Amino acid sequence: MKKTSLCLALMLSCFHPLAIACSDHHSETQEPLNYSEVQNVSDVLTIEGARAKATIPGVKVSSGYMKIINKSDKAIRLTSATTSVADHTEFHRMFMRDSRMAMRKLDALEVPANGSIELNHQGYHLMFMGVQNAFEPGQVIKVTMTEDNGQTHDVLLTVTPIKKH
Repeated sequence: MKKTSLCLALMLSCFHPLAIACSDHHSETQEPLNYSEVQNVSDVLTIEGARAKATIPGVKVSSGYMKIINKSDKAIRLTSATTSVADHTEFHRMFMRDSRMAMRKLDALEVPANGSIELNHQGYHLMFMGVQNAFEPGQVIKVTMTEDNGQTHDVLLTVTPIKKH
């Protein structure tokens, strides 16, 4: 009986890492989830690749990324972002301080005239804090960004899986 239990335990311990390795390989070969590539949110403002990260179980924060394109002759200053799925949404910026990555809240995000700004994991991004329910891959969340003149723009972000590094 002891030999059988020991053999079974050894077989399962060998099989488990193999199953994980196979599932990791499968997830890498799947097509990425689709999300809205281009959103024309106004006559002059276009959003590309809007996405948010799925949340880690038990963690109430996430981040959002996109490219914001300004087709006007004037800079656009975004002063806030809100969503119904998180208590607070802020513009943040990652930077190096004393050889370490640090993050700081921004009061506004400026999109240059006839230019663009990229929100990504290494620089500017949206920060969702107090996430009310877990962000699940494939879910679409709406974020409303407000300009300094009061004009608002609704952007749809598709939640993407957390990537393993």
